Amino acid sequence: MTPPHLSTQQGMSPASHLVPILCLIGVVVLLSSITPAIKYVFQQGALDFLSLAVGRVFIGFLVLTVITSRIDPTGIRSLCVRDLLMLAPAGLTGVASYAVAAWGLMYTNVTHYVLLYSLLPTFTTLFSICLGKDPARPLTCLGIGLSWAGCVYAVSDGIGLGGLSFGIGEGLALLFTVLMSTHIVLSAPVVKRFGLMTSNTAMFGMSAMLLIVGNLTRGELQLESLSLSMIVPVLFIGIATAAVFVLRSHALQFLTPATVGAYHNLIPICTIGLAHLLLGEPVSPQTILGGATVMLGTELVRRAPQLGTIMACLTESVRAWAAPVLALTPAAIWSYSKRFRR
Repeated sequence: MTPPHLSTQQGMSPASHLVPILCLIGVVVLLSSITPAIKYVFQQGALDFLSLAVGRVFIGFLVLTVITSRIDPTGIRSLCVRDLLMLAPAGLTGVASYAVAAWGLMYTNVTHYVLLYSLLPTFTTLFSICLGKDPARPLTCLGIGLSWAGCVYAVSDGIGLGGLSFGIGEGLALLFTVLMSTHIVLSAPVVKRFGLMTSNTAMFGMSAMLLIVGNLTRGELQLESLSLSMIVPVLFIGIATAAVFVLRSHALQFLTPATVGAYHNLIPICTIGLAHLLLGEPVSPQTILGGATVMLGTELVRRAPQLGTIMACLTESVRAWAAPVLALTPAAIWSYSKRFRR
């Protein structure tokens, strides 16, 4: 059976092949810009983390509602209370946890945040292994260990753990990474059942309601008093968050997950670069070395199934090639030499 992305590519014109790549580039640019934009808003003292999370999720919900109503107009209307309850756990761990991400960014810099968030594939794979969905391959375990070690080194002041600068901001960023990994694992079956756009729109809507209620219980909603200079970055954060879901889903229809994953490796690099250029965050040699180790580990985790198959084939080939040589025991050699002399 032909994979969906291959069957779709067969009917594409040459010019249309650029569209999925451009979508992926858009995903990289937007995801690399969202985190520095959030940090910029906090540096201006315009919003607290919960108000920013409300604006981000609510604006994203509005954008996704408009798009989904055109792509799948019957999807949202067909959802019942039981369906929403099925989507709620994935929505809480994935979308509502944007409040945790914003809270963490209030207390840490963009570089540390994105390095910790880069561990997302390792936690997702680890959860899949614990749930019995994926085997615990040696290469996978090696990749997870490399990523974690590289991250610890990158956020420290040196090799020793005594210089580890791990505070509340890093802890919240790590918690958000774990919550997002849980979301990916939990959302897989419900997304297959209700569709990608319908599921995401519903999860954004429920999370927006929860965050608004949580904000109103504090008796304040800072979004009302925003200046025009702060409205623009908040709008960008919300629209970009929704656009990432749309562009990535479109790219996955035409490209393999491996290609999409390869482009995602550019996000930490671009994010750290933007934070350095726009926010003045320093980039030390240990950040570069630790970040490179994190990327190497996550790439090893992602490619472990393919590499495991290749290694198994190579092992079988070597065994087949070496079998005649290994069969040449001293007794066999003596027997062959006697026959040769006769």
